[in-house]
Amino acid sequence: MNLKNYFKVVLCCFFMTTVSVNGISQAKTTAIKQVEALVLKMFNDVNNRDYDAMLNMSHPKIYDIVPKESMKEIFKSMFEGNEQFSVDLPKIEPKYKLSKVYNGAKDNLEYAFVSYDMNMSMTFHDQEFDEASKKTMVDMMKAKDMDVTFVSNNTLDIAMNDRVTIVLKDDSTENKWVILNYDESPLLTQIVSSDLLQAAKTYKQELIAGK
Repeated sequence: MNLKNYFKVVLCCFFMTTVSVNGISQAKTTAIKQVEALVLKMFNDVNNRDYDAMLNMSHPKIYDIVPKESMKEIFKSMFEGNEQFSVDLPKIEPKYKLSKVYNGAKDNLEYAFVSYDMNMSMTFHDQEFDEASKKTMVDMMKAKDMDVTFVSNNTLDIAMNDRVTIVLKDDSTENKWVILNYDESPLLTQIVSSDLLQAAKTYKQELIAGK
C-alpha cells in the first residue's frame, strides 16, 4: 500500500470511529432525556394521585406478585387513608439526582438511578403509641432508612432520605422505560436480576458515603 492510499484508509477508519462514537453519544443523550422525562412524570403523577398512570409506568413483573387492581387499592388506601391510618404526602417536586444511563450484560438492559428525599406524616386512627412502642417504631423505620419523629401519640413525621428508584428498560418491559423503587426486599429478585440490584445497592451506598 502506497503512502497516499494508507492515509486514505486511516482517514476512513477515523471517520467511521468518529461517527460510531457520535452515534453512541447521541443515543445516550436521547436515553437520559427519556429517563428524566419519566422521572418528572412520576413525580407529577404522584402529586396528582393518578393511580392508573403510576401503575402503568411501574415494572410489569410487579403484577406477577401483586395483581394490578390490588396494587391500585393499596395506592388509594395509602394516599386517601382508611380506618387504620392516613398519610399526608406534600405535593411537591423534590430535588433529585440522576445517574448516567448504564447498559446491562443481557436482555438489552439499559438502566439509570434517580435519588431524592421525601417527607410525609402518618396518623394512626385506631392506635396510640406509648414510649416503648414509639422506640420500637423508630427502630423499625430506621432499619428501612426512614427517620421518624413522633409529634403526638398517634402522628409521626417521616423523613425518607436518599430514596433510590431504578429506571430501566429491557426485553421484559418490551423496550419501554419503567420504574421500580429500590429497597432490599427479597421480592425484587423476582423482578430484576441480582446484578442490577447490586448496582442499585452500590449506587445508594456511594450516594450516602459522598455526603
